[in-house]
Amino acid sequence: MTSDTPAGPPHLLLALDRHETGTLLGVLAWVMGGLEMMRDRAEAVGEPALAELHGTITPRLEAMLTTMNEARQRSPFEGVGQLEPEVEAAYAQVRQAFEAWIELTAFETASAAAASRTSTDMPDAEVSDNPSDED
Repeated sequence: MTSDTPAGPPHLLLALDRHETGTLLGVLAWVMGGLEMMRDRAEAVGEPALAELHGTITPRLEAMLTTMNEARQRSPFEGVGQLEPEVEAAYAQVRQAFEAWIELTAFETASAAAASRTSTDMPDAEVSDNPSDED
């Protein structure tokens, strides 16, 4: 559903239940956390394009969060201004998935870095997949 406003183009109007609200808040937190990680990586490896993504997308996500919070505060329903148990439970599920993703990607990044470092430290070493070839 859209609504025409005098201040600009039509807006998409959403009606989210508490579970959907918590899930959306979790997704936004996940993406924002990923963007923070990309920005940190950009600084570490000198890739300004990653930092530019953070600078472009993060303000839009923050504006969306502000809009969501304002809408929740204007809501005629009870529990406004607080994370109701259903919202918080849905948010927590996404947050747990995000934390698992961080652990997974951190392990993979560390493994890749170690493999890269090992291959550059021993450029002349021969690696065999077959232990019987070592004789």
